[in-house]
Amino acid sequence: MRIDFMKSFCKVVELCSFKLAAESLNLSQPTVSMQVKSLEEEYGVQLLHRESRKILPTEDGQLVYKNFLRIISLYELSRQIIHKNQNNFLGSLLIGASSGPAEYPIPLILGKFKQEHPQVTITLQVGDSIEIIEKVASQSIEMGFVGTKRRDGNLLFEPYLEDNLVLVAAKDHPAAQNSHINFEDLLTIPLILQQPGSGATINLQDALSKVNLKQSDLKIHLELGLQDSVKSAVLAGFGATIISELGVKKELEAGLMRKIEINGLDLMREIYICTNRTIPLSNLAGVFKDYAYKYQKI
Repeated sequence: MRIDFMKSFCKVVELCSFKLAAESLNLSQPTVSMQVKSLEEEYGVQLLHRESRKILPTEDGQLVYKNFLRIISLYELSRQIIHKNQNNFLGSLLIGASSGPAEYPIPLILGKFKQEHPQVTITLQVGDSIEIIEKVASQSIEMGFVGTKRRDGNLLFEPYLEDNLVLVAAKDHPAAQNSHINFEDLLTIPLILQQPGSGATINLQDALSKVNLKQSDLKIHLELGLQDSVKSAVLAGFGATIISELGVKKELEAGLMRKIEINGLDLMREIYICTNRTIPLSNLAGVFKDYAYKYQKI
């Protein structure tokens, strides 16, 4: 069994498409199809559902996918150890970030890192905090920048960067006409929130509980998945949102959104670097982690 076949299969599962997987891997679609077919013949089972346009793993395929991720991770780690011993700085850096740090500063840090180490292949996966934490736990990525943490003895959460959650609205929205409100006034403002697994939503729930409120007490008009969807709806004037200040840095600086301070509600939170205790960081990931701390306020 070849590692490139495993990588092709994982890419098809992640992108739900042979065509997109082939483009991502710079291979032809027939080549990727052949590699996956070879794996199915070796296992003697069907690994993918091909009946619809969206390719999905079978139950056996899901099991194989999870184990392939671990194998690929160990393979990359071993390669980087050898490169380190040979004083080479090569390999693939695969990390994740929730939508706040994925907006700022992680892309800038990754860009600067790539400039200094052009031979390194870099991939950033973006999701909500719970999704990124789960990917670190399953060893499909080496580290994640997330806005919350969970109790898990296999995971390490190291404080990385302080971030405010802020109430923002489009500059012409009625809510934006006040620079300050009391936390009780928040109950009257139509809100657009991120999905339940997001760090922003989890931190908002914790802050509300400290003033004896629940999320259900809020006037929630829409829940729209990740940060970009929420920002689009807010900029269109459909409501205000409570969101990572890092994530709306550009909109606030451009004057497209306005920040409303909430008196009596503590919305300060920590961004963490999440890693897996059960497997050491590769040399490349360890170097990038130190680099990320050095340039966290790029």
